[in-house]
Amino acid sequence: MYTIDRLMKIKTLVLICVFALVSLPGFAQMDKPNAKKLKKVTKLYKKKKYLEAGLLTREVINDYPINENLWNLYNQVMYANYSTSKSLFNGLSSAVESEDVRSEERIRSGLDAFFKKPMYDYYNAIYYSSMCLPYNTRSGSLLRTIYVDGRYFTADSVATESNELFVKGEKEFRAKNFQKAVHYYQKSYDADTSNYMALLAVGDSYSAMKYLGQAAVCFRRAIEMQPKLNAPLKHLADVLLKKGEYKQALDIAKQSLLVYPEEAMMLQIYTILNKQNSGKNFQRNWILRLAPVNTVIDTNHRTHFFDDILHFEHYVKAKKGAEIIYESTGIRRPGIGASQEKYLEVYSWKKMLDATAGEDVPALDYARKMESIGMLAPYVFISLFNVDCYSQYRDFIDHNKELAARYINDFLIVAD
Repeated sequence: MYTIDRLMKIKTLVLICVFALVSLPGFAQMDKPNAKKLKKVTKLYKKKKYLEAGLLTREVINDYPINENLWNLYNQVMYANYSTSKSLFNGLSSAVESEDVRSEERIRSGLDAFFKKPMYDYYNAIYYSSMCLPYNTRSGSLLRTIYVDGRYFTADSVATESNELFVKGEKEFRAKNFQKAVHYYQKSYDADTSNYMALLAVGDSYSAMKYLGQAAVCFRRAIEMQPKLNAPLKHLADVLLKKGEYKQALDIAKQSLLVYPEEAMMLQIYTILNKQNSGKNFQRNWILRLAPVNTVIDTNHRTHFFDDILHFEHYVKAKKGAEIIYESTGIRRPGIGASQEKYLEVYSWKKMLDATAGEDVPALDYARKMESIGMLAPYVFISLFNVDCYSQYRDFIDHNKELAARYINDFLIVAD
């Protein structure tokens, strides 16, 4: 199992699949003006004018926001732009000093966005494709690896010998020499028992050899080592599903939503419920999100992708004055009264619901229902999770675990 996590661990930031350009059945029903634009995208791509090709693809996506082939194309083009530009500003940095800390943060953020624009353009391509395609497991896993996993584990913290042995294990794994891979991964772990990735990789190798029981043991140990990381839970749920242990697999999959509500695990829950034939279904109530997450300081350098954001205009407006109430994490500042909504994301949703109360917006109907019964926060943090809300999500789970679990059991998983 050659995972996205492993690809990112060795700092190879690539898309796992390379998608053909334009001449795909998924573009067959496109109107003539947009079909013409896509032909031009092909020409620009061949000329290595990747940024221009990306901007034109973006125009087409504005008309077809949930077309998977278009998003695959856009990701490919923006990765090409990034990979050909990423060495341009390597090593450049700017010293900024200011008595105003918040002003200094904004200046640094602006310089960072300028110097690393191709990288952020590519990251945003992944980000927006994850927002517009439900169960987009590839983009979801990449975003987790880029923005979250490094908070808890990095290869830089591991002994050099352990990392060197791990790389040898990777080589054997890619060659499908799984027994040899186990040998090197185990030696990597023995050389530095803090190397969580080595233990995870031993489990991966056992799983590839169909030694599912041994794989499960490794994944459970990895969960104990890194309880805030989702990868071992994903692998364990997959192994239990392969073993036909559906109840245990479902329990682990639900547990993972309290660690990181990843697209792959939502799809896994749907699959398990179908195999169980339990009379229950997975009811996510997903909606198309038309604006990036509101933040106090936009450290990830999101830009608006869609020209017309419809009802999300009210969500965006809710950000005005938010920095007085919320810290950069999106969590309410100390000293602000408890009557004020604790999380910027929930606050913004409530503002959008209030502003559209007299309008017919079917996409917001379920959110209104959840707000009326005190379940809006778990709905937006779990069913509609966005990586930019991770700090808010983590705080919410840490302080409201029972409420989150009840949402999963009573509203996310429902009787047919």
